[in-house]
Order: sequence, then C-alpha cells, then structure tokens
Amino acid sequence: MPALTNRRQELFAQFVARGIVPLRAYPMSGYKAHHAEPYRVRGYPCVKARIAELMAPVTRKTRVTLDSLVAELDEARAQAQATGNAAAMVAAVVGKAKLLGLMVKRTEVGKPGEHGLTREQALQAIRAKHGDDVADLLAQALDKA
Repeated sequence: MPALTNRRQELFAQFVARGIVPLRAYPMSGYKAHHAEPYRVRGYPCVKARIAELMAPVTRKTRVTLDSLVAELDEARAQAQATGNAAAMVAAVVGKAKLLGLMVKRTEVGKPGEHGLTREQALQAIRAKHGDDVADLLAQALDKA
C-alpha cells in the first residue's frame, strides 16, 4: 500500500471512513474548501487503501451479521419444511429476500398527479431556490432538448 503523504490525508481518510462525505471531510481535515478536490483526493490510491483499511473491521462485522441472519433464516425454512408449515417457509424466504435487498417495499404518498409539476412551476421553484442564473440555464437546456 502506498503511504499517505501528509497528516491531512490521514484525517481525510478517517473522516470518510466514518461516513462523512468527502466535501465536508476535506475542510475538516485542514484543506481549503473546494468543490471537486475532495473527490480527487479520495481517488488517490494511498487514500483509497487507507479508507478501506479503516472500514475493514466494520465491513467484516456487518458481513458476519448478515451471514448469520441468512443462515438462521435458512435453518428456519428447513425446520418449517420438515414440519410441513408452508406459511413459515414462505415467511423465511421473504425475510431472507428482504434482508438481502432483493425485495423493496415502495409506497406512493399522495393522490395521482399530485406530484407532477409543469415546466414553469419547476423553473419557478429552481429560480426561488437557486436564483435566476440557474433557472435561465435550465430553461435554455430544456429548450435545446
């Protein structure tokens, strides 16, 4: 593993490993705030390796927990099958699928059509939040599309 070149890189790697986004971790590490540089530094091989090293124990712990839960659900399904309990078998399979991220419950909130914005409403919202320049650029881009 290539060595980190300075203390700021070490601090940056520690903050990112703790879940702080690079854009915030960068100035917290002693660097001057910048919009793109944090992501470039995160891509340095030495920084990338240090982040992975710091996250390894957490990753192992999470994996063991996930593996053990999957094993328990497999065991529950096997017991349910042995006793002929179809409902418990289905519940174990569904639980395993949810745990592994294979099933996602999506819920729509609101009435049909309630969330749609017209072009002008969207531009007005962008203008209020980000200013005239951004709204005008977006309008130009939409006109070209």
